[in-house]
Amino acid sequence: MSDTTTTTPTPVDQPQAARASADTAEVTEAPAPSPELGESGEKALKAERAARRAAEKAASEALAKVKSYEDAQKSESERLTEQLQAWKAEAAMARAETLRLRVAAETGLPADLHEFLVGDDEEALRGKAQKLMAATAANNAEPDASRRPAPDPTQGAKQGAGVDQLTRADLAGKPPEWIEAQRVAGRLNDLLGIR
Repeated sequence: MSDTTTTTPTPVDQPQAARASADTAEVTEAPAPSPELGESGEKALKAERAARRAAEKAASEALAKVKSYEDAQKSESERLTEQLQAWKAEAAMARAETLRLRVAAETGLPADLHEFLVGDDEEALRGKAQKLMAATAANNAEPDASRRPAPDPTQGAKQGAGVDQLTRADLAGKPPEWIEAQRVAGRLNDLLGIR
């Protein structure tokens, strides 16, 4: 042996997830005994790990039994009290929903918008419903003149649009009398900048 010793991390030093993966690795494949532990050390380590897994399983089963025993030991009045509290909470939610729907119907708010009404009492709900109605009415109203776009004179039909316009290439090699006749007909308006 050499003077330097190497230490192998013990199961205590490893995180629990690493120990679990190491444990499953040992179950699926049996590595050769390490020279540090020897064959008897490996057996002892495997036995300790198996015992720990069995103890953890037994502890979780015991906790489950204790919980079921505590539930069974609750008195009938405790169970009824819990059920009563659940029903009260359900009834309060139903009352609030009914109040929101009633206020929405009375104020003329569409039923699908009632979910936006939030408040503790009828007065607060009515105030919110009126604000919501005003906002939806403003969005549904005809837009005023200031919101309409101004017409763009560069778009749409232009004067002389019914007459085909000639280009410089069309005029190349043509006699002056023909070009003058085309100008009078309005076919050179684009070239001359006439609108």
